[in-house]
Parts: sequence; structure tokens; C-alpha cells
Amino acid sequence: MNELIKKIFTDFEVDGVKIPVKFLKYEGHDEPYITYQQVDIDGSLSGDDELIGYVEYYDFDVYSKGNYIKIIEQLKKLLKKNGFVWQPSKSSTDMYEDDMGYYHKTLNFAIFKEE
Repeated sequence: MNELIKKIFTDFEVDGVKIPVKFLKYEGHDEPYITYQQVDIDGSLSGDDELIGYVEYYDFDVYSKGNYIKIIEQLKKLLKKNGFVWQPSKSSTDMYEDDMGYYHKTLNFAIFKEE
């Protein structure tokens, strides 16, 4: 799945600003940036005692020194286009990281996978 996400976010830009998207941890100095991680797997579809399909859940954490509304809109649009479904009930409220000086929001997305 990491390869799919890397492919989806190749050259991700919002208003001409390239936004790095990294698995778990971002070690660069660009701002804004996004990190992602798998947070759950739900074996939700089975038949004849076999798993047919399941749902994977991913958190995408957006960090920015300024307004991140356009970033979130583009993130949602791009992931939806690639088969992900936004999960508002699993996403966070708006946050501010005092120690880093970043606005932060976590968005959760699900994607169905066939076995």
C-alpha cells in the first residue's frame, strides 16, 4: 500500500507549493508537509469461511505554519479519486502543536481491498 500512496502523491502541489508526503515521519525542513500511517485493518467481507475482502484505514496528518484548508481539500479530492473514502468520525479536530508551531489536522481514510 505504501507504493500506491507514494504514487498517488508524486509531485503533490497546492497553489504551486510542493508538499512532501512521507510514511510515519518527515525529516525534512519544508513546510507544509504530510505524514501517513496505517491505523487499522478490518476483515469485513467473508464467504465459505474465507476472507474475500477487507478495509484498511490510514491517517494522513497535515502540518502547516498557516491555513491548511486548501491542502485538506486537495488531499481529500486526490484520495477519493484513487478509491479512498474519508472517515470524518475517525478524523481529528483542528489542533495546534505549541512545541513545533504547526497547525495540525489528522484525516482518516479507508480503502477496500480484495484478498
